[in-house]
Amino acid sequence: MKLIGITLLHLAILIGSIPTSSAQTHSRRATNSQSRPQPTSRPKQPVGVDEVLRVTTNLVTLPFSVRTHEGKYFFDLQKENFRIYEDGIEQEIGHFSSVDQPFYVVLLVDTSSSTAPNLEEIKAAVLAFISHLRQKDTVLPVAFDGLVRPLVSKGTSNRAVLAEAIAKVRSDTGNNGTKLYDALEYAYQSLRRIPGRKAIILFSDGDDTWSKATIKSTLCATSEADGLIYPIHYGVSNSTIYLQALAAETGGRFYQADDVEMIKQSFAAVAEELRRQYSIGYYPKTDSSRKGARTIRVEIDRPDAEVIVHKTSIYRP
Repeated sequence: MKLIGITLLHLAILIGSIPTSSAQTHSRRATNSQSRPQPTSRPKQPVGVDEVLRVTTNLVTLPFSVRTHEGKYFFDLQKENFRIYEDGIEQEIGHFSSVDQPFYVVLLVDTSSSTAPNLEEIKAAVLAFISHLRQKDTVLPVAFDGLVRPLVSKGTSNRAVLAEAIAKVRSDTGNNGTKLYDALEYAYQSLRRIPGRKAIILFSDGDDTWSKATIKSTLCATSEADGLIYPIHYGVSNSTIYLQALAAETGGRFYQADDVEMIKQSFAAVAEELRRQYSIGYYPKTDSSRKGARTIRVEIDRPDAEVIVHKTSIYRP
């Protein structure tokens, strides 16, 4: 269903009006950091989740990942490649590791009548992602049109159960509208209860008609969800900028589904990104008795790479 009354100009103005306190959470060790053109395979400036981390010990640790400007991820970097700062003051790295852990993903599948021509492609892409799951990875598939419907009772790692649920998905033939924003809000609520690495993968043409949630509310709530968002956009519509904003606000990537095989292949990298990350820690040099939020920045010594930090501030009570 087509989004009525929203133009690119209106959306750009709306997004620009949303207040945000997110600090830019990736940086490179370079003296001249110029903006680059934004490819469709990744956002121009991915921003990590702006979450307050409460510290009860002296050691401050945070997870992050590293990727090239083209979207390829690094998994073989060493402590010597990084520098870490708290409120602009460089800290001595006291902990560094590369960790491999399971992830939780909400798969949002648009089954409204406007996506009917693409539904079989969408289902094939969903199955391609499921094929990359490991034993402890968990997926919650959710279909949405005029309603938001989880396809299983709870997230599962069982590929057969997931494949059966996806196979039963059908397009809405009653022209009952599209609740894209409400589907995102449902995903946010689901992820808030989940610890560890988590993400939302959204398959949609990006249009909405009947949601109670809004463009602004779904963009503002991205930090609360504490997960990456990967929108896969089908068709041509004015919603592209909104989907790109979802990816940029969370450190995910936006895909235009022009090449189905490319989308399938990209999911191998997405699964690896969600599963693999670095952990870095330090003992603060500054007065630990000072209360309040402090901003953390991680830099890498490779000009072809950027750091995606998943915690950007800490709070000491």
